[in-house]
Amino acid sequence: MGFFNSVARLLFLACLAYHSNAVPTAPPDQGKPPSRRISEVLQPENLHTGAYNDKLSIDVEAHYGTYVNPFPLLLNAVDALATIGIQDLNGRSPSYSFQLTKYPTVVIDVKPGASAADFQNWAASLCMYHGIEDVVRQQVSKEVDINCRWNTVEMVTVSIRTVSPGSKKAASVSASNITESTLAVSHTLQPYFYYVADSVPLDYTTTMITLMYSIMYLSRLDKTDMVPRTYTDAGPHWDSSIVFPGDGPQPPKDPPPFLESGWVIETLKMVPNFMIQQRRFAELGIQFHVDNVYLGGALLQKGKPSRAIPSERYSAAAFI
Repeated sequence: MGFFNSVARLLFLACLAYHSNAVPTAPPDQGKPPSRRISEVLQPENLHTGAYNDKLSIDVEAHYGTYVNPFPLLLNAVDALATIGIQDLNGRSPSYSFQLTKYPTVVIDVKPGASAADFQNWAASLCMYHGIEDVVRQQVSKEVDINCRWNTVEMVTVSIRTVSPGSKKAASVSASNITESTLAVSHTLQPYFYYVADSVPLDYTTTMITLMYSIMYLSRLDKTDMVPRTYTDAGPHWDSSIVFPGDGPQPPKDPPPFLESGWVIETLKMVPNFMIQQRRFAELGIQFHVDNVYLGGALLQKGKPSRAIPSERYSAAAFI
């Protein structure tokens, strides 16, 4: 009898491990318990930059009864952060509403705080990333309102809602809400993705949060600023990072174009669709090309980078 119990336990653990790596799907209806509130003041270890540590606070109100699938939510969030990220972050917007054509069941709405007519784009970016990261980390797969305050002043509210396919909006964002992009329209962006020879599997959720953080982080730069040799990671809760070794053309010795942050943001936005098409979430090499000129590479990898940047895994030769 003990033998069969042991076998049953092993089978159970195997199934549990399998489902923990699978794409999230809706659980059975668990009724409608009352709403709850989750309040958190972001701690220094959650951010690369200390400017926000003691000023930004978020309050998440979850509305139980309607399940929100994390899969389309995170896809929408990556696209939304990139859409905001290539704008002037000091510019002001009255509202945003994001809905993907391929995954239309989750809508992300952004509205100004109480008694305000609009908000700055940087507030929308900051609130959306940290609010959704908090919701996903705490596994609150419900409709939520994320209220963000800066020094006790209500800045912006990000609402996540589930809708029936075909309802709400067909377009991602109203054109009136988007200021003219600073990206040069006369250039052609040519991203290239591929799996390195020893790519190890990546968790779907960790991959998406890492992309979201990287886009939010890079959007703080002017869109024509060159991305330096650096790396991005979303903090201790997420075990992946993106390394930018700075192996492309360098001023003043090389002529432009250079690896500008706007092009990097646009490229990172494309990563989820590539991985979905390949049906594989694993370490990924990225090449940035503009007008057939190689501007640099990056590596989306498991774990945090070593201090020895770059290594042979991050060099241009590894991406060919």
